[in-house]
Amino acid sequence: MSATRLRSLLTSIGTTVIDAGLFALCTVVLSAALLPVARWSCGAAGAVANFLLNRHWAFAARRRRPPRPQVVRYALTAALSLTLATALWCGLRSLLAWDPRMLHLLSMALVWPAVTFPLLRYWVFPPEPAPVPAPAPAPVPVPGGALHRLPPGSGIRGSGIGAR
Repeated sequence: MSATRLRSLLTSIGTTVIDAGLFALCTVVLSAALLPVARWSCGAAGAVANFLLNRHWAFAARRRRPPRPQVVRYALTAALSLTLATALWCGLRSLLAWDPRMLHLLSMALVWPAVTFPLLRYWVFPPEPAPVPAPAPAPVPVPGGALHRLPPGSGIRGSGIGAR
């Protein structure tokens, strides 16, 4: 597992505690009809903490980029991930007689590797572009009118063959 993936996973685990903890409280105080709204809302609270930790720690090398485009891309990623996880949660809840808190964790665990992490890594916090390679050496005229490319650092300046 790459260091970036591990840091992002640890960030997600930490913010899952916020998300799942809030949802666990909601299951105690809200009616079953409001749990899908609570599922999405608690995920949104965790997403705010997740963005800040991802930007400043998990993908720290990439934070030199302006934050505004990252915020917009992250908000879209979070909305998509939360909506998919909530839809999955609702579907699983109608099929299984599991505790809604366990379904909450399962839905997050299924969406994160398939949707959330790839979008975070390649779209929200994309890798820095590869450095541009140095230009090729300039052609050097030699007697007879031919052009030859000399290797960099050869010390030959084109004042004739064998001249130094």
